[in-house]
Amino acid sequence: MHPRKIVKKIIPRAVFGRMEPFGHRAEAAITQFRHGYPAKGLRVIGVTGSAGKTTTVTLIASILRAAGYKVAYFTTAQVDFGDGKPQINLTRMTTVEVGPLLRNIAKARREHNIDFLILETTAHALQQGRVLGIKYEMGVLTNFSHEHLDYFGTMPKYLAAKQLMFKKLRRSHGTAIINADDDYAKDFLKIAPKDITYGLHKTADVYATDVKGSVDGNAFILHVGKQATSIRVGLPGLFNVYNCLAAAATCLQLGVGIEDIAAGIAKLANVPGRMERYRTSAGFTAIIDFAHTPDSFEKLFKELRPVTKGRMIALFGCAGERDKARRPIQGKLAADYCEVIILTEDDPRSESNEQITREIQAGIKQSKKHPQVIVNPIREDAIKQAVSLARKNDVILLLSKGPERTIEKADGPKSWNELKALKDALKSAGIRVES
Repeated sequence: MHPRKIVKKIIPRAVFGRMEPFGHRAEAAITQFRHGYPAKGLRVIGVTGSAGKTTTVTLIASILRAAGYKVAYFTTAQVDFGDGKPQINLTRMTTVEVGPLLRNIAKARREHNIDFLILETTAHALQQGRVLGIKYEMGVLTNFSHEHLDYFGTMPKYLAAKQLMFKKLRRSHGTAIINADDDYAKDFLKIAPKDITYGLHKTADVYATDVKGSVDGNAFILHVGKQATSIRVGLPGLFNVYNCLAAAATCLQLGVGIEDIAAGIAKLANVPGRMERYRTSAGFTAIIDFAHTPDSFEKLFKELRPVTKGRMIALFGCAGERDKARRPIQGKLAADYCEVIILTEDDPRSESNEQITREIQAGIKQSKKHPQVIVNPIREDAIKQAVSLARKNDVILLLSKGPERTIEKADGPKSWNELKALKDALKSAGIRVES
């Protein structure tokens, strides 16, 4: 058993909660020393935020590679050691524990002689010191919203944890890339040592105009100073315009030319589990997305509703042993925007999936809209049902699991692959994936 688990069993929970950050930092310092500080001398970019981190990291990597650099990146969805052959991240952790993290960094340096390391960096990792001893050259904020209160307790505590990224930058004289349109931008700008802003308004250092979105992606004009260029990306939703702007602002600061930025963005067709889009021979589109919070639900539904010609069919569940306040909120949001809702399993863990479903349904009943609601607790069967219901111009939204490879149940993890389940359901229905 890990020493931390032994200590957790012995010490009262309240006391352990106060001691935990110090224990994590001590562990990180010792582990860094043992591994010889593998990130030392690397150009490290950190991306934090409540949503959009994985896509932004992957966009930055695509741009830097288009500019000729060797890049490794570690995200919730994938691990790429620098060979351009990303592997699915099976740990279910965004920023892994310090030991595995340092071993991954050492492997990327040793095997691929990388120029840049891009780390998706969570508030948990910052709070627990998992990235202690790693010097960030750049820090990117995608956005900040209600999330992880089951761990942090309050929004101010969650905010303070996110701000640790930018305090690290202040010590290393790094540069912060900040979403100027975010409600909490000022809270990060006031502690950033040097900042570059991005957004949809000309007051930002890097901004977009003439945004044209569809279910198939986005087109817009990217502006920086007196330069401008057309951008096309196969990632739908206005939030993905923001992710592109964050990546562009980062790479511009690193000296990448605006044309290389456009080329790098255009090369990225899909990010696993992040608005992963599949058009079908039956005329409907299926999208796999990791959206699992009220903020990500609202952004996704709000962006796709105007560009969806048919019905929106949302399939999702909510995680057990996690923030229960999300459940009715997400239920109401789905009802406000979608014509069909299929409630199924997410990661029920030790909780009753029936109880989780009832709590989501309580929110659905608060909506003034009256969508068709179906309860199908077996996710594989629920996906088949969604496919059977879909008609031409409809959009099926498979939410909350994304690229995860297990469903966590009371009796342990069950192997899972959302994309395979979708393709199997389409094949059974005699429907082809066209793009």
